[in-house]
Amino acid sequence: MTATSAHQPTRADGILARRRLLEAALPLFAAKGYQQTSTREIADAAGANLAAINYYFGDKAGLYRAVFSESLCADAKAPPLDAAAGLPLEIVLGDFFRNFLTPLKNGAPVDLVMRLHFRELLDPSGVLGQEHDAELAAVYTGLADLLTQHLGLANMDADIQRLAHSIIGLALPYYVARDLIDRVSAGLLADTTAVDTLADRLAGYAVALVSSERRRRQARSGA
Repeated sequence: MTATSAHQPTRADGILARRRLLEAALPLFAAKGYQQTSTREIADAAGANLAAINYYFGDKAGLYRAVFSESLCADAKAPPLDAAAGLPLEIVLGDFFRNFLTPLKNGAPVDLVMRLHFRELLDPSGVLGQEHDAELAAVYTGLADLLTQHLGLANMDADIQRLAHSIIGLALPYYVARDLIDRVSAGLLADTTAVDTLADRLAGYAVALVSSERRRRQARSGA
């Protein structure tokens, strides 16, 4: 019987190699962004050669798109708010923030994926095209429509748009500045209970913003 001289690559080997590249790329893209992350860094972190990126993903842009499309948090999005009519605003916003912040309960790599998503929001790579923008726009539009209805307006205006962006902005720092928050406010995101408490507080802050906008409009109408 002759001995096998070398390991012959199998389909399973290819799946594992591809997965290693995805897992190596995620923290690098999340920390540094698309432009500042080199394919050499990714290949070295994955223990692969540069040709492997082209083989499995076509190029760096293909790898970046794969990190998004195959992420572990495809269902970790704030739900649409078009079915929220009739519920108290604080309850609706509490549900909104609890869903929005759910990935913070799951740790890495979900936390890394969400950080990457918000980095793309703040510093667009230009790689993803319109699909990512459409997902984010749906969250914003649902909230803006809800606020328009809650304030009894016939049409959305610029101040409603400002208000919707401001409310969503309440949650963004907990993703994009997670490391800083953990350093200066230890325990704020320590466990699932802490994250749920944060969601409730953000809902209360958001209601205060809405109430302030209502008073401003009433004062303007009276004047």
